[in-house]
Amino acid sequence: MVAHTSDAFDDSHLSAVERENQSRWKLTLPEFKLLFIASTGFFIDAYDLFNINLVVVILNYVVNGKLSGTIANAPLQGGVLKAAANIGCVIGQIGFGLAGDVFGRKSIYGIEMMVTTVATIIIIAAPLSLGPRIFTYISVFRGIMGIGIGGDYPMSASVVADRANLRRRGTMVTFIFAMQGWGAFVGGIVFIVLLAIYKKGVEEHHHTGQLNSVWRIYTGLILIPSFITIVQRRLMTESTRMKGVQAMREDPNLIKKGHVAGVKLEVEAEHDEKNADGSNSSVDEAAAAEARGVAATKAAKAAAWRDAREYFSEWRHAKILLGTTMSWFLLDVIFYGISLNQSIFIAALGLANSKDPWEYLWQQGVANIIIAIGGFLPGYYFTLFTIEYLGRKKIQIMGLTMNGIIFAIMAGKYQALKAQPHGLIACFIFLQFFFNFGANATTFVIPAEVFPTRVRGFGHGVSAASGKCGAIIASLAVSIMSTNVGPQNVLWLFCGVAFVAIPFTFLIPETKDRDADVIDLEERRAAIGNKF
Repeated sequence: MVAHTSDAFDDSHLSAVERENQSRWKLTLPEFKLLFIASTGFFIDAYDLFNINLVVVILNYVVNGKLSGTIANAPLQGGVLKAAANIGCVIGQIGFGLAGDVFGRKSIYGIEMMVTTVATIIIIAAPLSLGPRIFTYISVFRGIMGIGIGGDYPMSASVVADRANLRRRGTMVTFIFAMQGWGAFVGGIVFIVLLAIYKKGVEEHHHTGQLNSVWRIYTGLILIPSFITIVQRRLMTESTRMKGVQAMREDPNLIKKGHVAGVKLEVEAEHDEKNADGSNSSVDEAAAAEARGVAATKAAKAAAWRDAREYFSEWRHAKILLGTTMSWFLLDVIFYGISLNQSIFIAALGLANSKDPWEYLWQQGVANIIIAIGGFLPGYYFTLFTIEYLGRKKIQIMGLTMNGIIFAIMAGKYQALKAQPHGLIACFIFLQFFFNFGANATTFVIPAEVFPTRVRGFGHGVSAASGKCGAIIASLAVSIMSTNVGPQNVLWLFCGVAFVAIPFTFLIPETKDRDADVIDLEERRAAIGNKF
């Protein structure tokens, strides 16, 4: 039996973040810094992803003169605009996830935020002279922005999971994902503050063109934390576990020694000791060693590309990937179907029905804030404080079940809710609460834990990309379906999707206290016939 990771090598090789003999809730300074760097990215991602829900309303009025969350006479175009970032996310999640496994987290982390930042700058520079074509312009660059946002999913999840100790790994990964709630909440606050600033011009003097400034400032303010996050991420060092993976790729014989992490540091230490004994290498020996090092690095990169294919070619691993991808796919159909089209449902059920542009936008902003603070944030933190006790699967199954029940209530009592806005708000709050004290949180956490370090980025990236495919379908379909078949039938569909997602959760092992690297090492040693 392979020893636990912390027993497989000297604990002195671990950074202060990675050691396991710590309190579950007391953060060290390195841990706080790690969580700050990773979670700020998710705050930015959520702000960028969900702000389109309110930006579409402004653009639709500025360009088309219509007060609606559905672009006038072009529901599909509105769906494409809302889906654009998620389309880019699919590319970024798979691409950055695989690149992080192959080249290491240090080499890649921060590049995804650069992509997001540049695209945001181009979006807020969109010329209004384009007229209706501005929707196409923004769609294209939100797609590029989505590549960066998507890359943040596997990269941040892997960076934190690589370093976190088992006792609070789920808590730390949940913490960074919970910043989505703060991104949505702060986005709503910024929106109504900007509306308040421009109230006199828009409402009293009817200078509705000032709304053009509102959406640009609203979108662009997030650039400030973006620049800070880029610098911090590019300065991060590689995790011990990833160094161990890289060392084993360069020298596969290290697998037989049973070390999951810290191997490269130990090899370097042995090399330093030899040099300290007075051994001197000639110039020719140094050149030969350098050539061997280059060859080993090339071989390691080739091995990294093979890792994902070989690992997931086995059914015992592929079925887990099927479970993470399908549960995330189905979850995002309903999560983004509601979140990206919240303005449509809010208006359809009477929460935003003013004919005055400023008042209508204010109602939309307030409704989004109430839902965020009532459901988004509490749900995330219920998960954060219970995940190490309840486990991931129980939370996911419970959340999906409650989502299905709430969707059924909203669909079955649709007409009654139209007459009772407070009842609707309560349903939306509970819906968001059980999304986040449920599958929206766990579908992110589980892929970060269930796959070993060498394929963690790819496994998480593919799972997340599957989720974004669900979000794309929801973004495109809900705008059209809400127009053609009505919001009530869309809610019934979401009810069915929530219950269909539950069986896929049973394909996934419980990841609480599970060290995927140890399990992977046991399997690899058994595969080469090493008896232990």
